[in-house]
Amino acid sequence: MAGEMPAKTVPAQRVVDYDSEGYDYRGFWRGRDYERWAEARVLHRQMARLGQPVWFADFGGGYGRNAVHYRRIADHSVIVDYSVTNLNRAAELLADDIRAGRVHLIRSDLAALPLIDSGVECAMVVRVLHHLTDVDACLAEMGRTVARRWLVDVPIKHHLLGRLRSALHGRYHEVRSAEPLVTGSSEYPFSTYNLSNIRHRLEAAGWGTQLVASVNNFRRWDQVLPASAVRVLRPAVCALETLAQDAGRGWWGPSQFVLARRQRPRPAALRPQPDALAGSMVELARRLACPACGGDLTWSTDAAHCAPCDLVYPRRGEFWDFHLSTSMTTSSAATTRSTLVPTR
Repeated sequence: MAGEMPAKTVPAQRVVDYDSEGYDYRGFWRGRDYERWAEARVLHRQMARLGQPVWFADFGGGYGRNAVHYRRIADHSVIVDYSVTNLNRAAELLADDIRAGRVHLIRSDLAALPLIDSGVECAMVVRVLHHLTDVDACLAEMGRTVARRWLVDVPIKHHLLGRLRSALHGRYHEVRSAEPLVTGSSEYPFSTYNLSNIRHRLEAAGWGTQLVASVNNFRRWDQVLPASAVRVLRPAVCALETLAQDAGRGWWGPSQFVLARRQRPRPAALRPQPDALAGSMVELARRLACPACGGDLTWSTDAAHCAPCDLVYPRRGEFWDFHLSTSMTTSSAATTRSTLVPTR
């Protein structure tokens, strides 16, 4: 991109630390068979509505647990996550796809993505919004990079159990207001939202929205009953969940899935082709830019360099690290990166 680009204003995000004290996010999903099944059922059905994208992004994709769904519709996918541990786990889980160039891993803040405008045709963000302290900025930034359609999992505060609980404690106004309901700790807040407000934000940004599923309508039922009761009741609860995923849209379950379609699809202005890269990494590089200023990058096999910012974004194992907190100046990176080859 010719000329120097203005630096982005990146909102401060307090992100749950998945990299300290040996935490393994895979452990969170142990014993949550019902939640996994309920979510997987919706994702399997909704992927067909995203078409056959060449490039797909999984924002906050963690260790790649949902890759099984989009790998069957997309030629290439990009898993974006903040956590080094999650990305290393994804590299193990999806090793064959990574070697084949079908899956790429990027470390980034969702408020400052290295993807260019309309860099991917389709995307999804699942189990992520509750961690965001500036959801408006992150929705705008993620949406900027999507050309056609994306699936947004919205954690709502006014689900059935939330309404009953707030009424019981005399706080019904909390679930009726437009503002997020923030719980958890001051260090790592947990946010739930007014669904209409989130849809209005998307629509104001040029997206048409459709409410497609209510998910986890009986959340934690299998964690409060004895294992013997769970085994007996599971078929009935799964049947009820199937019905509630349609009937409960907008009010029942704590997770509401929204399909957003860009009202005026727009093509991506791909960046110059790098000489130093090969295979599908060439096409990925043409969809990436400096997350700080939006400028073109100069590539080597182990780093990307932004000349206007004098920042270097290194490759760390199987993932590219575009998080601004770990970018390096050219001088500090000189001993760890190879000679950069200009783009043509």
